[in-house]
Amino acid sequence: MARSGLYITRAGMWDVPADFRCRKTEYAKYLYIDAAYDQQQRMGQLYWAIRNGETVGYVMLAMGYVDKERQADLGIGTYGHIPALVITRLATDERYERQGIGSRMASYAIDIAGSMAMAVGCRLVFANSDPDAVGFYEKMGFARFASTPASDPGGPRRGSRGSADGGANGEGLVPMYLDLG
Repeated sequence: MARSGLYITRAGMWDVPADFRCRKTEYAKYLYIDAAYDQQQRMGQLYWAIRNGETVGYVMLAMGYVDKERQADLGIGTYGHIPALVITRLATDERYERQGIGSRMASYAIDIAGSMAMAVGCRLVFANSDPDAVGFYEKMGFARFASTPASDPGGPRRGSRGSADGGANGEGLVPMYLDLG
């Protein structure tokens, strides 16, 4: 997907750029420590945003679900689990922030979810947002879950070696969704 010199491409197993800088240190740590392992274990797929030959952002996608406790927010009945594409990480290199790169990566993820919805079933795009990124996701059409169950929402874990989806420990995050239905 290319527009204004920016394209998004699937990452190879070990091709992590040496100079990627991110304001959120846990996002940079994830990229350098866990991303390749998660891909190798088929726990997620990493995509690069490339502009003029430089890696300017990344998004990690995985499959997940929304459990019964949050389904009341969706108004679609009670199912065991509602399939979702999960944005487990989305980061822009700090040198390229506020240039629409994050929006392009989120749109790319939404497009993938739309394709999956037609092929195998995928009702939602799910993200645990950092509080300072809630406005970004809302502009992309995401909504906050009204209910806040004590249990962790279903879906993959961020960093295959233990941390909850959404951050270093999963605390203080805002669960959000985009309903494809």
